[in-house]
Amino acid sequence: MKPQPNSRWSFLLALGGSVLLVVFVGCANKGAQLTEAQRQNLELRQQLRQSQQTIETQQDTIRRQAEQIDNLSELGPERLDVLFKVQRIKLGRYSGGTNLDEKPGDDGIRVYITPQDEAGRTVTAAGSIEVNVFDLAKTSEPLLMSYSFSPEQARQYWQAGGLANHYNITCPWKDTLPSSNEITIRVKFIDYLTGQSFTATKQCRIRPPE
Repeated sequence: MKPQPNSRWSFLLALGGSVLLVVFVGCANKGAQLTEAQRQNLELRQQLRQSQQTIETQQDTIRRQAEQIDNLSELGPERLDVLFKVQRIKLGRYSGGTNLDEKPGDDGIRVYITPQDEAGRTVTAAGSIEVNVFDLAKTSEPLLMSYSFSPEQARQYWQAGGLANHYNITCPWKDTLPSSNEITIRVKFIDYLTGQSFTATKQCRIRPPE
């Protein structure tokens, strides 16, 4: 029995649609593969660019360090002799007892520490600070309290501008209170640049806390 014309056309149309569908799917898969390849290529380009930037930064750092080493070699150790270096420290005239709560009596001490060069000029210098307070009326254990500050901690107490160029440090009383109205403050400063240590001592009158 021969197929009818309409059936033949239906068969041909179905066959053609199947062929077009296969071609379309193949093209879509190829396009997806191409897109993935493009994405990977872009990522590789970005990684290569970042690597090149890192290499350039490292090379620049090496060049600057080599230049610094050459400069230091030419200057020699004598360069420290021409720097403004700390030669002594001075305790400000207002160093002494301080009232922190507006109630009668001092609640601790406030100390003003000024690093100075050989000419008495203020030097902005980093260093560690140790503050010791003595009550000499106590003959057996005169040390009243002690505070220590690393260079990083001491930096927070540096004041500059106007007439203020010093370390301004407040040290509240600890467990033991002074027994008289006179104390002795001794400050030790270790210069972070040279490693030298400097000390200064001052006797101060206070208002003993009630």
